[in-house]
Amino acid sequence: MAPTIITILGLSAVVIVSSQPPPCPHGWISRGSSCYVFISDTPEDWMTAMSYCNVLHAKLVEIESVTEDEFLRIHLADSKATGGYWIGLSDILVEGDWVWTSTQSNPTYSNWNPGQPDNVHHHQDCAQLYGPYGFHWDDGSCNDANNFICEKAIDDETDVIG
Repeated sequence: MAPTIITILGLSAVVIVSSQPPPCPHGWISRGSSCYVFISDTPEDWMTAMSYCNVLHAKLVEIESVTEDEFLRIHLADSKATGGYWIGLSDILVEGDWVWTSTQSNPTYSNWNPGQPDNVHHHQDCAQLYGPYGFHWDDGSCNDANNFICEKAIDDETDVIG
């Protein structure tokens, strides 16, 4: 598309129009290089929550820093959230070897509540931000129906006309 030329009172200017889409889809929250959506109206088991995020072209949130963790915990506390929120961390494949599902890598940052993970009854293989623990990390049964948080990268697409 050609630049738009505007002439006012004999002065010409070339106008370049930048089409900047919103950083995140409607209903999502922008933070750093990611968009987040907090799903609390349809609690799901961990696998279904992961699939739900995939349909949104996202993943269960993978918390990579204290800053990201604090952002999520503060948002949950400010919104008066309760219960657990699934995150994308699991030891389903090898007990005690916690990995992020999208990369199968071990976390470089963690914020487990003291005494966690504890694998109560040998059935707690999925991680959650757990309200009763101040949204510190807890291991839970993957079959429990919990709220969850999806995360995706902010699309950085700008159309420059001209």
